Amino acid sequence: MEENSDKLEKAIKSLDLFKDLLSKSDSQTRQMSQILDNFSQRLSQLETTIQPVYRETGNLQTIQLNIVSTLERLDYVIKFYTVANEVETVITTGPNHSLDTYLKNLDRLKEAIDYFELNNPESPELMNVSALYEKGGNCIEREFRQLLSRHSVAVPPILIYDLVHEEDNQDSGEADKTILEQLPEKAKDELRQLAEWLCINRNDDFITVYANLRSEVLLKSLQGLRDHQKSCSGGTQVSGQTLGHSSPAMGRKTLTAQMKESSAVRRTPKSIQQALMKKLQDVIPGDVLGNKSNQMIIEGKDELSISEREIVGYLTCVTALYKLMQSELKLMNGIIRLEHQRPIFSRLVYPSLESVVGEGELLANRVKKCIARQDFSSALCLFPILRHQASMRHNFDLLFDGCNLEVQSKFQGLVVALQTTISRSLEEFLEYIKSDVHTKVPKDGTVHELTSNVMIFVVQLLQYLDILSRVITVIDIQSLENSSDKNRLAFAQYITRVLSALGLTLQNKSEVYSDSHLKAIFKLNNVHYILKTLRKSSLLNIVHMYNREIESVYEEQMLDSKRIYSQSWSRVLHYVLEMDKPFSQQRTLPEMNNMANMKLKDKDRQNIKDKFAGFNKEIEEIHRIQMSFAIPDLELRESLKQENKDYIIPKYKLFFEKYVNMNFTKNIDKYIKYTPERVALIIDSFFDSAA
Repeated sequence: MEENSDKLEKAIKSLDLFKDLLSKSDSQTRQMSQILDNFSQRLSQLETTIQPVYRETGNLQTIQLNIVSTLERLDYVIKFYTVANEVETVITTGPNHSLDTYLKNLDRLKEAIDYFELNNPESPELMNVSALYEKGGNCIEREFRQLLSRHSVAVPPILIYDLVHEEDNQDSGEADKTILEQLPEKAKDELRQLAEWLCINRNDDFITVYANLRSEVLLKSLQGLRDHQKSCSGGTQVSGQTLGHSSPAMGRKTLTAQMKESSAVRRTPKSIQQALMKKLQDVIPGDVLGNKSNQMIIEGKDELSISEREIVGYLTCVTALYKLMQSELKLMNGIIRLEHQRPIFSRLVYPSLESVVGEGELLANRVKKCIARQDFSSALCLFPILRHQASMRHNFDLLFDGCNLEVQSKFQGLVVALQTTISRSLEEFLEYIKSDVHTKVPKDGTVHELTSNVMIFVVQLLQYLDILSRVITVIDIQSLENSSDKNRLAFAQYITRVLSALGLTLQNKSEVYSDSHLKAIFKLNNVHYILKTLRKSSLLNIVHMYNREIESVYEEQMLDSKRIYSQSWSRVLHYVLEMDKPFSQQRTLPEMNNMANMKLKDKDRQNIKDKFAGFNKEIEEIHRIQMSFAIPDLELRESLKQENKDYIIPKYKLFFEKYVNMNFTKNIDKYIKYTPERVALIIDSFFDSAA
């Protein structure tokens, strides 16, 4: 109980203490509330006082911003009104001193024009700045034209030769290629700036200016090359001067510098021609370039004939055109914007391309005229050109990619024209062989000129085996489609047609001979020449692709001709083999050796005399006749002589030994004029006109 009383007393004291604290808290709350009410009143009073000041300050700031903006606009506008006076002197003077400054001033004028056209199109200042801007634009165009014209000079022939032969220089181990820098770097940079400005601010007249000027340079470069080739023909000098050869270091200099230094190191015209020959060996075979013994190209015969020099010159021009066009495209890349390059390049190269293609078409037309007068060897002139054009077609296609169709089709049109001309020439050659109605044949039975010309022509075609399928008219198309080597099979078909036509024509010509034995010699000579040419030139392997029997057919024809020719000895052998007399049948050779003193009957003696006399007459007659026969081939001539000896001598020797010791005449030298050895010598003298 006492413990509970203590707890109650403590609780009452705690409650009284809490009441005191609560009373103090209420008092403080009332005081704080009064303070806050006072602060709120004072804050309201302050806001009422300061708010007009804020509004006035904001107005002043807005006014300040408007003033600054107005001043800026005034400065922006004022410069348009004053720009004409500020830049007039620079614009009038031209861009000679500082192109960058001049272009910046033109940009200022352009900005003023845009402002006046938008805000005050009736302003007189618009007329002033427009007139000055037009004047400046004209100056830019004039500067572009003059700068380009000043540095556009024709490439000298010696540098063009270096471009053509740069592959040979690489093969010889020279690391530096000829680099044709037609314009200095500073000039190219200025032209690029001018072209850029003209492209953005003017019309496309500068495209015409650039295309015309550079096209003229390209034409002059090619014409200079042609003139040089004509002047240097035969090793002569041009205007008393030899032309120089640029060194590797020269390749990194500009065209002007190269021209100035071209006299420092010189290459003689003769060495240039030799270099050309070496370069063109890939397209012109050796027997066309300089081998006069087998050359079918008639040089300098008349105005229609195409010379070797013309072929070399034309092929050089084609390669030179490609190299120069490459150089022009590279030059354009550093000056003209990409979207304008192909239109300019098309206009730039077309005149030169047309000139070179026209020259090729002129050669083709000259060949057509030669073919019309049956000068078929002239067609061979077009093969090197066609081969060269075909080898460069891909390069030209890549170069002309993006150009107009007229440019793209020009080069291909020449290739088609060459193919058509050659194909027509080959077909007309066949028709010429078939329709050769000339009855004149060689009196000695030698190889006919037609045979020689035909085989030489066919052998020459072998040099162009890689392109023959382009120009040969194929008869058996199915076999060609199934062949893995269309060039060889097409050529095999053509050779077969040529040989068939030639065989029929030779057969017709052989009918002119009244002497069947000379006719046989004629056939033998021609067939042997054909077969030997086929074997020697490896044409036979090609023909075998289409006709496996041709060799055996010719061999059978030769055997048949020899058989007919051997019949010419029948009159001689008639006396040697006429041994049907009683004493000749009944006597053996040993007995005959003892018949020197044997007394013969008059009839037998006369018979022996007639035999020897007849033999002497016929051997002399056949010698006289066959001395005029010709067999130009040494191997065939000697083999036929040996066959004659093998055929005649043994029979005559038997006859001679049988009768030589008989006492059939007192005048032995009159009848026994020829020993077997002497008969052999007589046979050795046959066909002497070809010996």
